[in-house]
Amino acid sequence: MFSGSMVALVTPFHDNFVDYEALEKIIEWQIQSGTDAILVCGSTGEGLLLSENEREKIIGCSLDVAKKRVPVIVGCSSCRTDDALKLTKQAEKLGADGVLLIAPFYVKPTQAGIIKHFTTVHENSNIPIIMYNNPGRCAVDMSVETISEIAKLSRVVALKDSNTNLARVCFLKERSPELKLLSGDDPSLAGFLAHGGDGCISVTANVAPALVKSLISSWQSANIQTFQRLAIKLAPLSEALFLEPNPIPVKYALFKKGLLANELRSPLTVASQKTMNRLDELLNQF
Repeated sequence: MFSGSMVALVTPFHDNFVDYEALEKIIEWQIQSGTDAILVCGSTGEGLLLSENEREKIIGCSLDVAKKRVPVIVGCSSCRTDDALKLTKQAEKLGADGVLLIAPFYVKPTQAGIIKHFTTVHENSNIPIIMYNNPGRCAVDMSVETISEIAKLSRVVALKDSNTNLARVCFLKERSPELKLLSGDDPSLAGFLAHGGDGCISVTANVAPALVKSLISSWQSANIQTFQRLAIKLAPLSEALFLEPNPIPVKYALFKKGLLANELRSPLTVASQKTMNRLDELLNQF
């Protein structure tokens, strides 16, 4: 269920309110483009800037549009374990297919603290859990040993890893062969797959869902020539989408594609002119 090309979906806003009409259109476009699963309320979706009521409506809207055609995963991250559990229970109650939990950020827990965080949420919920390791956002890095320990929990099914040390993929495959390994770093996605990864939860898939899907499919079918061609084509876009903190550039890219307003929730701001110029150079290819 949790492999292949998955998108970390943006949250469209209009006048600081969630634009549910735009959200519905974006989700349908993703499904028609071959995306394997939808993640809402993650960092790309400005999840930490959403109210509890907004999250409930976004989850409900996503499930209604998806109609079980693809899994809907909900970002339920918090640096406070009790809050992460509360968000997880909300997603479970609403019928989500899984949750994404990031390692606690800002508070800088030890590896033992990270294990306790995931274990507590697991023991008090009944929904599949995807671990999320993102040292750039969290100021902590989940070690291979920590990930392998958490993977022993029965409903921990996958890892989204934004650590760019691709050698980790091999060690994780060896220690936890049943764990699905998902890239959380689009610029290194091709290398992640080549090291044994099972897919991605992608920012770039917001803009080029069919191409990201084709990249993964070509690798899985051993069509190396196509895989290399698509990796080369996607590389400049993936790089440009991280010229500023995500989701600033991707919101502009989707605005240029006519899918939403170029609006982010404070303290996030719109892209700089330099970033917009670079994306303008690229978007006519996608």
